[in-house]
Amino acid sequence: MGANVAILAGEASGDAYGALLALELQRRVPGLCIWGIGGARMRAAGVELLESAEGWAAIGVVESLRIVPRLRFRVLPKLQRSVLNRRPSLVIPIDFGAFNVPVCRWCKRRGRRVLYYLPPGSWRRDGRLPYALAQATDLIATQFAWSVERLRSVGAHAEFVGHPLLDLISSEPAHPGFHAELGFPEGCELIALLPGSRVGELVHNSPAMSDAALIARERRPQLRYVVALAAGAPRRVVDRAMRGLLSQRDTDGRAVACVVEGRTRDALKHAAAGLVCSGTATLEAAILGMPMVIVYRGSRLMYLEYALRRLSRIEHIGLPNIIAGRRIVPEFVAREATPQALSGALCGLLEDPATVQATQEALAEVCATLGEPGATARVAELAMAMMGDRGRSDGEA
Repeated sequence: MGANVAILAGEASGDAYGALLALELQRRVPGLCIWGIGGARMRAAGVELLESAEGWAAIGVVESLRIVPRLRFRVLPKLQRSVLNRRPSLVIPIDFGAFNVPVCRWCKRRGRRVLYYLPPGSWRRDGRLPYALAQATDLIATQFAWSVERLRSVGAHAEFVGHPLLDLISSEPAHPGFHAELGFPEGCELIALLPGSRVGELVHNSPAMSDAALIARERRPQLRYVVALAAGAPRRVVDRAMRGLLSQRDTDGRAVACVVEGRTRDALKHAAAGLVCSGTATLEAAILGMPMVIVYRGSRLMYLEYALRRLSRIEHIGLPNIIAGRRIVPEFVAREATPQALSGALCGLLEDPATVQATQEALAEVCATLGEPGATARVAELAMAMMGDRGRSDGEA
């Protein structure tokens, strides 16, 4: 079979980065066949999907048990057959290490070249790497500068390419009339609520955020809220969990909160501050300079896992704090994330301009560590070089 590339993404962020990479590779090699695993964005970018990864995302062992049988007994054999039949010139996994790393090892044993984009665990500044990436890859393109030496120290070939979030954000135009679109008065104090992208996150974070927003309005009646959901997220979960907030009306009868889908970055750009679920969204908010309170709640089983694995010893869970190596934005995890605590932290932030300024300056320092825009193009260059000596046709396995 002619030259083809497999891109493997298992979560919403990986799907977005994979779509950007697919478009860049197709621009450089018109007609290049790109196939793999991903979501709606990769499909829209022309990637032939063997399986849709929508709904796969999970946190911890407990949630992962829900999707393991499907991945192990349906998706993995299908992917392996496709690799054997198509013999891709390059396999490009994106994050999602629990699935992608074993796939990489299998591909390497069969002569396939592997370029790991955004390696799992790369956000860790110290401690043991969670995966044996050196043996599973030919090259690793990492988004954090400090992870290069860590990866090389265990024998991996690694390059710092910068963070693709910079590309994703710069590729989306600004919408100056966002307040009006929401039906809110221009210049109102807009607060962004980002309860997460996974169903479990939405179920557990949404009620606390909704109650915190109502409490904060008692203290600051001028607040308006935009609940920002990723495209394809189950809105019904949020509509039900945030019913109290979404039903609120101002003195003139207008809603004080609304839900938008696929407009996360618009919400972050225009909000004065926000309550943000721990994850990639916190880094998006940091890049856009939005002060935030980081939130993460879960089920009782997740709390048990949290205790048994001693995750409470982790100093920070939010990416801005992890990257900074210090607490630059407040975090509330598990039972600490009460509506009263969240509303108090949010209002305290809004009422202290000096803290806002210091937070924005610290967030700017975080962004400076992410490199310059162009990560997608740099990874495409690496991919082209790795495919180069095989030309436009694949070698023997």
